[in-house]
Amino acid sequence: MISRLYNEILENKQRILVSTAELKNQLFAMVKEKLDTKWITYLPPTNIPSKNILAIDGGMWSKETRSGVVFIVDAEAVLYDGRNIKRVDDKVLIDAFRPGNHAKERISLVMQLMELQLAIKNGDKADLILLDGSLAKKIGRHKVTEKISDIDDIFTVDDIISLKERESEEKMHKLLVAENHYAISLLIEKYREKLLFISKNSKSSDIFGQPYSDVVVLELFTQGIGYTQPMEKTIEDKYVVSKKASRIMSNLKFYTSLVRLDKDGRILKFDFFERGKLLEFINTLAAISVRGYPYPLLEVHKDVRISRDDAKRVMKLLGFKPKQEEWWPSQFL
Repeated sequence: MISRLYNEILENKQRILVSTAELKNQLFAMVKEKLDTKWITYLPPTNIPSKNILAIDGGMWSKETRSGVVFIVDAEAVLYDGRNIKRVDDKVLIDAFRPGNHAKERISLVMQLMELQLAIKNGDKADLILLDGSLAKKIGRHKVTEKISDIDDIFTVDDIISLKERESEEKMHKLLVAENHYAISLLIEKYREKLLFISKNSKSSDIFGQPYSDVVVLELFTQGIGYTQPMEKTIEDKYVVSKKASRIMSNLKFYTSLVRLDKDGRILKFDFFERGKLLEFINTLAAISVRGYPYPLLEVHKDVRISRDDAKRVMKLLGFKPKQEEWWPSQFL
């Protein structure tokens, strides 16, 4: 079967290449007019004074068993002073949830909350705070009939209150969302002007309105350092679960811009609260980007990433048996 597949590829290679080239040309014709107005080529000035940059990221690993989901989450904050990286704070948690009931989403929320706690706790050390991931994704789209206030008056950066709820996974999930929202609101209240959320992947098509994402369009048809005109967004109150957080975040405006920091780099999505700060952010980060990605975020990502080898060691320490027959469907192991 596989040999037939290879033959099909060789026989149809030229047709496929011609077809993709035609699609690219058609797309360019549809977006050219908007490209001329939306994408701004930019040359950052040289000799930009260095800033203290706090970069925060997290990692997670989980293993489903018949009785539950065992997981590890970590988060780290590093401080970059223009020359050196210093690890200033970190968090690690290992725990287990019963399967189902948003188990994997709860794990992701725990990791995100740990990142936010580190940002709140250490934000005063920096001129700029970088968080991996988009603001919209961190808030999510969790609709509730009634806002939750259980967390608001007992929130702490040193503990995750929601995990104390063990009777109902559904309630724990709602509390985790509320706790995350309260942490985001506190972060905004304390450090709004120096907050920058950076995401590597964005499927939004708000700018060009094509079946392809705006990031794909820009990576196909633009070159060099540049950015799109900031687009105003609003945090909708119906998605803010924490009662106290809604007082700060409800209908709050923020801005989104798609940015390339290096002539050979990929397009990144920036979310921020002060429109006038965009060029300052670009000037600061373009000077310290590695292949178009901010160096401090790259370093912290390497630290928190849980690799396959790490996962194997964890499984061994926990007493899980490794798979012996790789060809056998995993659900039968």
